[in-house]
Amino acid sequence: MDQQNNCDELQQKEILLKTEIIDKGYDTEKFISFMEQQKENGGQDIDMWTYQELIQAIASFQQLSSQQLDQQFQANFSDRKSDIEDKNLQYVVQQQENSQQKIENQNKEQEQLLNSELNIISNQSKIHLCKVQDKKQILKSDEINVFITKYQRISGGIFTSSYYSYTVQTDPIGWTVQRRYSDFLWLRELLCKIYPGKSIAPIPKKSVLKNENELYLQKRMKFLDNFLKSIFKCELLRHDKWFFAFLSSKDEKDFKQIQKLSTQVQKVTKLEQIISIDGKIQLENNENLIAYNLEATQLINSVDICYKKLRKDSKQLLLDFDQLSNTIFNMGSTCAELYQLSNKFNQSIPQGKISKLDILYISMNNMLVQWGNNLTAQIKIVQEELCYFFKFHHHSILVLKEFMKQKDQAQQEYERFSTRLELKKNKLFTTQDFNRWEIPAIQLKALQDSNLTQNKEISFQIMLPQETEIQEDLKNFLSYYNSQSNVEVTRLLENTVSEFSKHFTTFCSLQKEQIAEQKLIWDQSIVNLTNLQYPKELIKKST
Repeated sequence: MDQQNNCDELQQKEILLKTEIIDKGYDTEKFISFMEQQKENGGQDIDMWTYQELIQAIASFQQLSSQQLDQQFQANFSDRKSDIEDKNLQYVVQQQENSQQKIENQNKEQEQLLNSELNIISNQSKIHLCKVQDKKQILKSDEINVFITKYQRISGGIFTSSYYSYTVQTDPIGWTVQRRYSDFLWLRELLCKIYPGKSIAPIPKKSVLKNENELYLQKRMKFLDNFLKSIFKCELLRHDKWFFAFLSSKDEKDFKQIQKLSTQVQKVTKLEQIISIDGKIQLENNENLIAYNLEATQLINSVDICYKKLRKDSKQLLLDFDQLSNTIFNMGSTCAELYQLSNKFNQSIPQGKISKLDILYISMNNMLVQWGNNLTAQIKIVQEELCYFFKFHHHSILVLKEFMKQKDQAQQEYERFSTRLELKKNKLFTTQDFNRWEIPAIQLKALQDSNLTQNKEISFQIMLPQETEIQEDLKNFLSYYNSQSNVEVTRLLENTVSEFSKHFTTFCSLQKEQIAEQKLIWDQSIVNLTNLQYPKELIKKST
């Protein structure tokens, strides 16, 4: 029996090391060296560690690695501070010192709260303490604007292929950097790892075949511009240090070094690792929230279908305007042919010329060509204001759907684990195999003396403490996702109201201008055609 228990514990340790060290990409040599420092031969013999000791040692190593990564980032980032204006640098340094002092004060307050537990329970919800986002004073102003000004083709060399670079500008700070598509992709993937529970704005999918069509490149630039604006609009993401580096690191070598450092960043899997503005996150799991999330999921799925229709109809509208404008241009060309015939006829006869016929066909040609030009302008408006717009917001819906899917996966994982743990505890309780309850002998004896080992509810609470703790972590993470679902859906719907109303106000203004221009065309055509209806003498007399 003892040998079987030892085998089970060894297997649990191996699984723990694989999950927390190897799968998360930590340097195994550094981990072994760290373990050697904790215990003599501690990095060579896993049997020297109990399961609980191993958990604590891994947590300490991960925390140390995270601190070292921050130090490397700061050291690297400080090497290229000369790229930013001196006045901005002094301002940033001063504000960072003030911010650091605030963080230290907040940490002291948190330590006082942590004396009992990390959770404060209230009305079926919990406030869980986590990391505080380091706000950068220079990015706090509402007047700051991030945008892409242009794209340019960068020719390749002997060992490199050509690519397109996008100029990203941050005003009025004055940052201007060059970024390629892979840099945007790097940023988004990194933010997704660091901020679970946030639906990060989408970027266009990577094209398998290189497309250098101007329309395609403009569409991609617009998409990436919306991506940056969406990040900057979120206060939490705006102050992220990696996003800060993306916007401000001008030297390419320095930026590549920062990207290299980011490979050490691990996906956040614990609530304590989550970053928030105030160092607190909401954990909630009640019937009202569950009902809301079910309705929200149905809404998002239905909105997804509607956006597909809007995108399809927008593309069809492009084709319709293109076909209509071409038809009108063809009519104009026909009028030009009529003018040629009329003019040839008038030139060939000595008398009885009808010069007004030439003027008529020229007026009709001008009218139709100008009308066609106006409809051609509509093609560009539909492309930018409808096709691009609906595509970006449709992808935002898809991102939110992916987030809801992650929530569902978290729920399934929690339910599967809980079911297995329930069966395991039932078996241990039925067999009364106390050696496999994984609790200290002193505590077990006290329970046996009190005859509490026969109480199923109490026994379930104390047996298999490590697995019970994992179950609680899974439950808390599910509660976090449930709470964030509410936040993210609400944010999306509110943004839809603000962004759509603003966007279509601009769209209506453009249409108003187009109608005004078309009205001038009709007015001028009316004057020209009216003059042909009356003799010159009558026109002069009436004027």
